Amino acid sequence: MFARLWPSRPIPSPTSASRAPAFAALLFTMALWGSNTTVAKLMLGVYGPYTLTWLRWLVVLAITAPFAWQERAALRTALRSHWLPLLLLALLGGMLQNSLVFSGLNHSTAVHLGLLNSAVPVFILLLGWMLMGQRLHTKEFIGVFISAAGVLVILFQGNPAGLLRMQMQPGDPVMLAGMVLWALYTLNLNRRPTTISLSVMMFVIAVISLPLGLPLALGELSSRPLPPFAWLPFAGLIYMSAGTTLFSMVLYGYGIKRIGPAQASVFIHVMPLFACLFATLFGGESLYLYHAAGFVLVASGAIISCYRSAPAANAASK
Repeated sequence: MFARLWPSRPIPSPTSASRAPAFAALLFTMALWGSNTTVAKLMLGVYGPYTLTWLRWLVVLAITAPFAWQERAALRTALRSHWLPLLLLALLGGMLQNSLVFSGLNHSTAVHLGLLNSAVPVFILLLGWMLMGQRLHTKEFIGVFISAAGVLVILFQGNPAGLLRMQMQPGDPVMLAGMVLWALYTLNLNRRPTTISLSVMMFVIAVISLPLGLPLALGELSSRPLPPFAWLPFAGLIYMSAGTTLFSMVLYGYGIKRIGPAQASVFIHVMPLFACLFATLFGGESLYLYHAAGFVLVASGAIISCYRSAPAANAASK
């Protein structure tokens, strides 16, 4: 439909052997992102959303700088030949996307954030079809919507009336914009230069994100200065930077490369399951029957979406 506006190279069909580690990487990514909900909630009580986002990318820059130095020759080549895809990935998945989600969360609820996260796989399927001319697979659509139903069961505790009583919060449109950016980031990950590692790509995203986010962070600091140093917020910042940003995005990129954005996106529905698990383990919450029902739906949708017969032996490969 709009494929000429957003040209895309075809995504090769992965082999059966390559999908198992990709599934494991994506599951671990969702576990990290599920824990991020609890940590971010605590951290937003200490830092403003723009300051927190800027600081986490500053830590990512510091961690990835040694890798960028080791790959400096490949990085120079990649910047000359692939500067536009790298710039696009930085704009879609870096400071701007994080700031939209955190600032929106300040004026919304965790339930609404969970709902909007569940829309990401649908955005990926629809935008991939509209902008890139990607084929829509029936199994992927069915799997996405079954998984989304499982997320709804968990968020509304098995009571459909809860969805009808929901009202839009002021931060919801802002978070929704962040979800659209993340869907576009996912769709464009296969355009990244393969001559540099994923960690070096994260270095580039940090380099571009920091100056873009600096005016927002400075403006926020003028009315909400940094608190005195404390070890617990510092540890939370390191965890959010190294774990839920750097390591998880490297794993996410690996999963996208192996199985493609459409199949990988369904794993986003697993994130609320991990969020509930961490809330139970560390937040004193309890597990109920609707958690189990939601888990079955999410897992069933993921299996349906990801199950595909083995590709032909002559399938294209990178």
